[in-house]
Amino acid sequence: MVGEHTRVLLVEDNPGDARLVRESLNDGLPGHFMVQVTESLEQALEALRTAVDEVDVVLLELSLPDSQGLETYRAVHAQCPSVPILVLSGLNDESIALKAVNEGAQDFLRKSRVDGELLPRAIRYGMERNRLLEQVRQLAIADELTGLMNRRGFLMLAEHQRNLADRKGTSLALVYLDIDHFKLINDQFGHDAGDRALRELAAVLLHTFRRSDVVARLGGDEFVVLMADVNGDGLNIVLDRVRKNLAALNQDSRFPWRLAVSLGVVQYDAAHPVTLEMLMASADQAMYRAKEATRMAS
Repeated sequence: MVGEHTRVLLVEDNPGDARLVRESLNDGLPGHFMVQVTESLEQALEALRTAVDEVDVVLLELSLPDSQGLETYRAVHAQCPSVPILVLSGLNDESIALKAVNEGAQDFLRKSRVDGELLPRAIRYGMERNRLLEQVRQLAIADELTGLMNRRGFLMLAEHQRNLADRKGTSLALVYLDIDHFKLINDQFGHDAGDRALRELAAVLLHTFRRSDVVARLGGDEFVVLMADVNGDGLNIVLDRVRKNLAALNQDSRFPWRLAVSLGVVQYDAAHPVTLEMLMASADQAMYRAKEATRMAS
């Protein structure tokens, strides 16, 4: 939220229904809602990719020109898993809307009943429920030390992203990282310093990658990032940014240690599907080949 404003992404291809939603929000709480309208799934996903931090809630019509039914919800949810989604239901898709709620949507609203009292209240309740559920989920899938996802959380979301890539025919990139000579940091400066190094690396990764990317600590000094919808050039740009941001961290005089990481990168092609376990094993092997090459060159 920005100040007292709630930022709404309305995904609706019917201009009349979009106007009804805008008027209902303005009638209920004048000036409180900032509404951005997209008319297709493609437009909605692009809006979320480029500005997911600027969306507080999504109002989603499931029947769009380029997507129908549950696939619409699943695609939007995969792009913004932490943003609450309320489904707008017409006369013929109420059963599908209920299925979307069962899969994680916060609520569904019949368009025929949308008004200035119901819609703002539903948005407020949906955002509050989502906040509470997110807190519960974080207890189960968050790494206590770094605040990133843990292995369990990563496996859940990564499998979902892989399945989505298969359905859409898109690509993924998986990046494995671990800290070079991490044991020396613990031995020379103590385990508190080692823990601080892990937290600082986690902060670098969160700052470097997109919010839509899945960033996790697998355990020890091993980290992993899953990126959706990224090509080779985009991937190279991000990896170069990782190195630059690590170099900037190493200039910080507060820390007696310096961090270097080994990276292993593999790309997933939906035309040649493999299991998530196979993909992770390939990235792990690529990381250790990079580590060995660095060791041989030093």
